[in-house]
Amino acid sequence: MNLKKALLPLPLAMAVCHAFAADLPTFQGDRIVVTAVQSDQVLTVATDPRAPRQPVPAGDGADLLKTIPGFSVVRKGGSSGDPLLRGLGGSRLNILANGGFVYGGCPGRMDPPTAYLFPDAYDKVVVVKGPQSVKYGGALISGAVSFERKVKPFDESGLRFDGSLLAGSAQRQDVYTDLTVGGKQGYLRLIDSHNQAGDYRDGDGQKVHSAYQRDSQSLIAGLTPGRDTTIELSGDFGRGRAAYADRMMDGSQFDRSAWGVKAEQRNIAPWLDALRVAANRSYADHVMDNYSLRQLAPDKAQRASNPDRNTDAAKLEADLALYGIDFTIGADWQRDRHTSRVGGTNYASLPRIADQHLQRAGLYLEGSLPLYGGKLTAGWRHDRVRAYYDASPGRGEQLQDYRLYSGFARYERQQGNWTPYLGLGIAQRAPDYWERSYVAGKRAVLQPERNAQLDFGALYRGDSVKGSVSAYLSRIDDFLLVDDDASQTTRNIQAYRYGLEGDLSWQFAPDWQLAGSAAYSWGANTTDDRPLAQTPPLSATMSLAWDNQTWAGALVWRVAAGQGRYAIGQGNIASSDIGPTPGFATLSLNGGWRVSKALKLTAGLDNLFNRTYAEHISSSGADVAGYARALRVNEPGRTLWLKLQAHW
Repeated sequence: MNLKKALLPLPLAMAVCHAFAADLPTFQGDRIVVTAVQSDQVLTVATDPRAPRQPVPAGDGADLLKTIPGFSVVRKGGSSGDPLLRGLGGSRLNILANGGFVYGGCPGRMDPPTAYLFPDAYDKVVVVKGPQSVKYGGALISGAVSFERKVKPFDESGLRFDGSLLAGSAQRQDVYTDLTVGGKQGYLRLIDSHNQAGDYRDGDGQKVHSAYQRDSQSLIAGLTPGRDTTIELSGDFGRGRAAYADRMMDGSQFDRSAWGVKAEQRNIAPWLDALRVAANRSYADHVMDNYSLRQLAPDKAQRASNPDRNTDAAKLEADLALYGIDFTIGADWQRDRHTSRVGGTNYASLPRIADQHLQRAGLYLEGSLPLYGGKLTAGWRHDRVRAYYDASPGRGEQLQDYRLYSGFARYERQQGNWTPYLGLGIAQRAPDYWERSYVAGKRAVLQPERNAQLDFGALYRGDSVKGSVSAYLSRIDDFLLVDDDASQTTRNIQAYRYGLEGDLSWQFAPDWQLAGSAAYSWGANTTDDRPLAQTPPLSATMSLAWDNQTWAGALVWRVAAGQGRYAIGQGNIASSDIGPTPGFATLSLNGGWRVSKALKLTAGLDNLFNRTYAEHISSSGADVAGYARALRVNEPGRTLWLKLQAHW
């Protein structure tokens, strides 16, 4: 299958659809099952994390992001995958939850930020692609993902409830409840979730070491003494464990506690729209061992490691309107401390040893103004990052001080149903904890990455046809490459990248919709004259859906081209290239019943023909007693799921 040629008629198909669109009715309502998320704004994607989606509804944040064109996930087991946007992840992709930054503690990336986030516990997820904003922290080399909560004020005393139950193959069980009570003066919200699964099987029927379990609770208390005033306190608490098929240890503990306070005053003056202040703390306490969740080989000693990370952050931000220009000005601060202890079953009695800590302070300005019938949006940001090695001499420089700059300018203009745009962004990023760990003791000083990227494309919004296409050209100076050799080293190289994403939906009859999305990335390491490692191949998703607002059903076809461009032993902090991968195609089914305004029942059958396959972006398999070893961690085989949702 030549997937590239198959996708060449996409612009022609959009034009043909447009020719028929004028006489077709507009679909009223959201599709009952989400299979691919569309772009509604320029280089920004917003989605409802609670909407049922295929493949099997998300168990953590990374699973949710897989349904957005341009995202890949490094599979390690049943959960805790590492998300990449356009082939770049880790600290190149900022992850925020309720306004605060989320970091994991594991030196081996067992617990990426999304591993601690259960999507149903948030009201909205916003994705910014590329260095096209400065409000989501510094270093948007790849982009940013924000998991957001927004409690709608109460006009009178009342109660709101959301909940869901999910059951599926591999003993998958999810339970979620969200209860809010409130009145004009404030509200109290309680969110509780539990999700678990056993080992899944791949298409060959081989069991994959992948079981997991997580519990999380959130408590939010808000005061609304006036319609323009909100003060909110929040606490998030999570506990979990996960087995992995790609390494010799499992995550026997994923504990996270987070606290936050924020206040907002709106409509202060004609020139001052809003003033916001926020502070938060996040603590991740992680344990990995080789004996809790797997059978220990007779010749192996019991080993455990207990890293933790404490992150404090604060932000002050104001929205202003002066001389026809709307803009946001702000300052943010962050302190991140990491410690660890290593032992056997006695690890908890050992003292923690601090190894690194980082401090960052930033100033930013972002705004927009009308220009020549369109809109110019621009931003500038300055960050100072101070990175320290805390322990023992001989581990390299004790302090590295970085002064980083980011900025962008983008012009967009709506012309009928079309909105073309062109944007230029520049972002700089300091080496993170993981990259710095790989040079400790070598006295190497890593340079910060500098990405210069051109983004361009267009949105189309018709009555029955909607679509978008976005492309990017990127040069990254001093790209931080991880060589997966015996000592795992990080070094700076020169990298070039380009790619595109597109989505299209056509409602060709009152209850019928044809939709599709595609993403392609290309990268080169010109320092070594090799392909840039961990670059995903061309992939696409197509669906045919019927939905009469009571009953719904859909066919979903996903295809991925083979990847012949790779660099064995090179990669990033989460994974490295293993070799080439073949292409694959899977077919899935889903259906749903809107029982009432309050109840919705959905079901799906993923990988209908039980294909055995692995994504190119995946970890290599490891030897786990009682399990067959594969070159890569294979994706699940045929999977059945059923979800019931309630909303009052």
